[in-house]
Amino acid sequence: MARATPHKPCLIVAGSREARDLALALPEARIVEDVPERLTGHAVIDASHPCERDTHARLSHLCAVQDVPLLRYARPGWTAQGADDWRIVADGAEARAALDPSWQRVFLCLGRGERAVFAGDPHRHYLVRTRHDDPAAEGLLDFTLTAKAGPFTARAEAELMRAGRIDALVTRDAGGAGAYPKIEGARLLGVPVVLIARPVVACPVARTIGEVQSWLASL
Repeated sequence: MARATPHKPCLIVAGSREARDLALALPEARIVEDVPERLTGHAVIDASHPCERDTHARLSHLCAVQDVPLLRYARPGWTAQGADDWRIVADGAEARAALDPSWQRVFLCLGRGERAVFAGDPHRHYLVRTRHDDPAAEGLLDFTLTAKAGPFTARAEAELMRAGRIDALVTRDAGGAGAYPKIEGARLLGVPVVLIARPVVACPVARTIGEVQSWLASL
């Protein structure tokens, strides 16, 4: 991988798998996990999880106030294929509203905060993918937990959904290969997918390290 160093150090806010490779390509950059109150460097690169909303919103505000250029660096999202039945929604609330009344068993692959909007649903059973140390699915009336630890395969995900008699999958557009098997598993079974889109950003977006380097060089 080619290395390129900006004329002045930039700030990288990490949180995604790709952030480490980006840091290797920009060795002079400062890497942080949390958004600092005072931004440093001549530019900021948001390399948090592609679906992260709060981090980007905070960075957008700080960069505007402190007059610092901001770039969103995120791997490409997923793309529907062939006969895929995808319902694209903006957030968890829209995801719940998009559930067809005939879907009685839903595979819910969301974080604790996002799945909270499904609380109190008396009509469905939820199969919840979560960490092994997560004691329960907050507010869900009828649910089963399944482990979050991978690696997963399309065949195993399809078998999990088949065994659970799943009618629909709800997940985020995380992109990348690690979380993709559940999308492939749903495709194998013809299971519809309610996909929460990534938050809209107002700043430039880079999908590759080369695009990041070109953006830095243009400043």
